Amino acid sequence: MVEVTGSNPVSPKPNGYQPMKHARPQEETFLTIYFILFSLLSYFVLFHTDSSSGWKFFNLTILYHLTFSIFTYTFRLFTPFQIWKFLLPLSILMVFPDWFLSAVLKILVFPEDGFYKIGTVSGYMAGLWSIPLFFTVYTGLKLEERSVSIIGTCFWVGILSLAIFGGSEATLWTLGSWYATGVKMWNHIALYVLIPELILGVTAYLAYQGFHESPFLFRLGIQFLIMILYLGNLGFFYLLIERIF
Repeated sequence: MVEVTGSNPVSPKPNGYQPMKHARPQEETFLTIYFILFSLLSYFVLFHTDSSSGWKFFNLTILYHLTFSIFTYTFRLFTPFQIWKFLLPLSILMVFPDWFLSAVLKILVFPEDGFYKIGTVSGYMAGLWSIPLFFTVYTGLKLEERSVSIIGTCFWVGILSLAIFGGSEATLWTLGSWYATGVKMWNHIALYVLIPELILGVTAYLAYQGFHESPFLFRLGIQFLIMILYLGNLGFFYLLIERIF
């Protein structure tokens, strides 16, 4: 059935359809408040509690997933909640690239931090990837909403991804988390990892945009491909930067 108003036909929308352009106007304000509060709490936990660094990161990671999912679901922030659901399985899969770097190439170290490990990787890493990737995916969607071209959107998402992951590489080692070893570095940032992390942010955004409404098993397959792409990029740029140049 097609409804006609004047001379322009308007196609009916399927049930539950909620386009990004019709996101609630207070969504960004709610998210800003949430991340400010979470950042303040993280600062307190990391610098003013006595538990080991591994348990601090684990507790904050679990707290993020619980509070963010409840917060976005309760306030009906549809898009952020969908992004969280899409990124959680991907975050778990991202343990494998870290495992490859630390156990096979031996260029990434997860020191004994008092928490359990998955192979050679600190267990909290299975959930930690979701946090930075949320910012890259959400930023891409907001740029698209503002009619930025796909090339421009991917460019800015890549720059943001580079800034977030580069900043993490430069700072988190001081908190007893992972650190690179035996590779070319600048201010504790491993050079070989920069382009793979840039590509990761862009592919996570594009994958969400294209497949977040697909059936779960299909989404899981896409998330697996993102992980494999990232692992392959790490290996390629390690060879290029550390062995060829």
